[in-house]
Amino acid sequence: MMRSLVALVVALLTLAPIAVRAQGSVLTVSGRRIAQAASREIADLAHDADHQYVAVSVVPDQVVTVVRQAHHDALISLDAQSPIGTPSFVNVPVAINVDGKLERTVYVGYRMQQYVETAVAAHDIVPGTVLSADDLVMARVPYTGRPGNGIGALVGRKLSGSLLKGQPVTIAATTVNEIVKAGATVVLIVRDAGVQVSADGIARTSGGLGDEVSVYNPSTHKAISGTVTAPNTVELDISGGDQE
Repeated sequence: MMRSLVALVVALLTLAPIAVRAQGSVLTVSGRRIAQAASREIADLAHDADHQYVAVSVVPDQVVTVVRQAHHDALISLDAQSPIGTPSFVNVPVAINVDGKLERTVYVGYRMQQYVETAVAAHDIVPGTVLSADDLVMARVPYTGRPGNGIGALVGRKLSGSLLKGQPVTIAATTVNEIVKAGATVVLIVRDAGVQVSADGIARTSGGLGDEVSVYNPSTHKAISGTVTAPNTVELDISGGDQE
């Protein structure tokens, strides 16, 4: 029994150094470090304020096996090379060198992203909210095929669904908040060269803030068009010409 244990210990001591020499040392090269090396090459490519190269994916960590020699630590270096591809998609080759010898090359992919200035939610907004200027801010966001909207085009419209802070607000995500409805009594304000005349009228069409609607004036038995400026309020400025 004792002889068997001694033989086993001797066998283990004999095999252990061989296994270490064959396996070497496993080192990890950070994917973030590789991406940083590639980004320096991308920074030199032509682009403008509305276009920018963005990484298509996260670069994974790279596991490198090296054989350590006595009193020597393996030296790992990264060598980013010139981007290759098209104006819309490029790859940056990043060579991983171990002790000055190429171990492998990792390709970091980038695509051209277009940006646009548009109105976005200034805070989380619930469905049914009538948008005000305080609900919106202008921001630069990735272009998705829809043109940008100014804040003025959205104020007074009703939000159809919920929005998170920073999310772009599209016209399609809103509906007209009809503050003048057909058949309702409205205040018709007519302005002419500094003179203002108010009268009651009957709205013939519905509209939201800034919309043009038709109003029937019972006093004159005429229908005129004006701009919705407030709930049940329509204004008409005729100072620039005659009104029939």
